[in-house]
Amino acid sequence: MRDFDFPDEVSQEIQRGRFKHPARLVQESMEILWLKAHGISHSQIAELSCAVRSTVQRMLDLYADGGLEAVRHVPQWVPVKALGAHRVQLAAEFKARPPQTLAEARERIAALTNIRRSITQVSEFLREELGLR
Repeated sequence: MRDFDFPDEVSQEIQRGRFKHPARLVQESMEILWLKAHGISHSQIAELSCAVRSTVQRMLDLYADGGLEAVRHVPQWVPVKALGAHRVQLAAEFKARPPQTLAEARERIAALTNIRRSITQVSEFLREELGLR
């Protein structure tokens, strides 16, 4: 097992981050680091923090490689909209021949792109992405 060094200022940051950081995932990661700073084994940390052992190891590896900044980083997942790639084609199609109903728009989108969406999703796409009503 590797030895981890937690200087006093880092320990104070970890202590604050356990309760004060706005992201719950960072709070949990700080809890893992705090327990490790107190010399607790990985399996005990997993038990005390209600995390799986691989998560404990991943957080400690993250700290070892990038310090507290790496642990504090919360990745932001941005969904990729499948219809977005066909936006220009669909805008031209619907401008030339506007659909009369959402069901018709749904079927034409499916025929042009092979992507099937619910009526609600079609409505949202038409309104927000293409500016149609």
